[in-house]
Amino acid sequence: MFIFLSACSLLVPLSMIILGYTWKDKPPKDRQGSSGYRTTMSRMNDETWRYAHRCWGWINFVLGIILVILSIFILILTKDDTNFEMISVYLVFLQLGIMVLTIIPTEFLLHKHFTK
Repeated sequence: MFIFLSACSLLVPLSMIILGYTWKDKPPKDRQGSSGYRTTMSRMNDETWRYAHRCWGWINFVLGIILVILSIFILILTKDDTNFEMISVYLVFLQLGIMVLTIIPTEFLLHKHFTK
C-alpha cells in the first residue's frame, strides 16, 4: 500500500514538471483548443499565448521539483504512521492547491508585461 499511495502522491508534482518543461518552450498550437493555460489574457494573441506558457511552465517546473522533494520527504517520514493514508490524501490536495495557485503569478506577469 505504501508504494501505491506514494506513486499516487507524486502524480501531481510529476505532471507539473512534465507540463512545465514541455509548455515553456512549446505551448499548444491552438489557442482555442481544449489544452493549455487558457485565460482571457493568455488567449489574446500568439505573443501573450507564448509568454503565458513560458511563465507558467517555469513556475510549474520549479514548483514541481520542490514538491517532489518535499513529498518524498513527507512520505518517508510518515511511512510507519497509522494515518499514512490520510496524510497522503492531504498531501495530494495540498499539491493540487499549489498547482491552482500558479495562476496568480502567471496572470500578474501577463498583466505586467502586456496591456489590454
